[in-house]
Amino acid sequence: MPMAQWPIGTPTCSEPTMHGVVTIGDCIVDEIRAEGKDPERFAGGAGLNLAAGIARLGLPSTLVTRVGQDRDGYYLLRYARERGIRIVNTPTVDPTGVVSSTRLNGEPSYAFAPAMYRRRIAFGAEALHVLSNAAAAVVNSYPLDNPSHADDLVQAFSAAPGLRIVDPNPRPRLISSLPAYRQGFEKVLPVASLVKLSDEDVQLLYGTDWRSVAEHLFGMGVESVLFSHGAGGATLVDRSGLQVAVPIAGRPEPIVDTMGAGDATLASLVASLLRGGRPGTADIWRQYLMEAMAVAAATCRRAGAELVLP
Repeated sequence: MPMAQWPIGTPTCSEPTMHGVVTIGDCIVDEIRAEGKDPERFAGGAGLNLAAGIARLGLPSTLVTRVGQDRDGYYLLRYARERGIRIVNTPTVDPTGVVSSTRLNGEPSYAFAPAMYRRRIAFGAEALHVLSNAAAAVVNSYPLDNPSHADDLVQAFSAAPGLRIVDPNPRPRLISSLPAYRQGFEKVLPVASLVKLSDEDVQLLYGTDWRSVAEHLFGMGVESVLFSHGAGGATLVDRSGLQVAVPIAGRPEPIVDTMGAGDATLASLVASLLRGGRPGTADIWRQYLMEAMAVAAATCRRAGAELVLP
């Protein structure tokens, strides 16, 4: 299995010739319920949020996902088309996934429709073609607890010639077996350039602190790990020993919704890496991370998960 190669200090691709970013992940409807208000429905899912953020930042964006042939599915396809996202929709007989979330002080809790528990992305000819021409391939939430699904992902992901980035984005209620999910996640690591984990992800998957997890992931072949700490900002740790921490970006407006902040952070970082290359110094990593924090802060000032430019 080929290990991801990531040249230091050079752009991964140039804007005129790049094939863009291919995201693998969910494309669903987010139904937001707040006390005293009628439910609001937004296009969402970790995969779509990231793909929309990539497009918003001016890069060619493709999403490999699945949506049903129903009203919600057509709504999501139209949403993607209006934002310049190419959708590779893999076959399904299920309805489009819907996630209901209840807000308390801006923080969401989730309930999933039955179709979400049967999610699977099939890597057909079209999906493999776009991956084989991707400047960056990003996995953002995937049913890693199913061993055959995880094997399919590794095989497809290995075909991507550029950056390979993994955000497991685990949702506890969707996971049938936590050990199986962790095992599936770790199957992908030998071909990953960069991994993103929130503090919640670290606790769920490993039950320890992020520093210990970083060393574990480096031992499995990962080059760099981005840890997001919510209100504590973010930390980038590199196999070379480099470590860069940045605080969140302050803004005068109140926080409306934290949903999508992690996806906005990752979208900004992917855009920076494609335009500027993998940093060879702490100062450049810090610049990338501060830009990502500014995008995340702006995104938190608006309802829904769509990336907002600062």
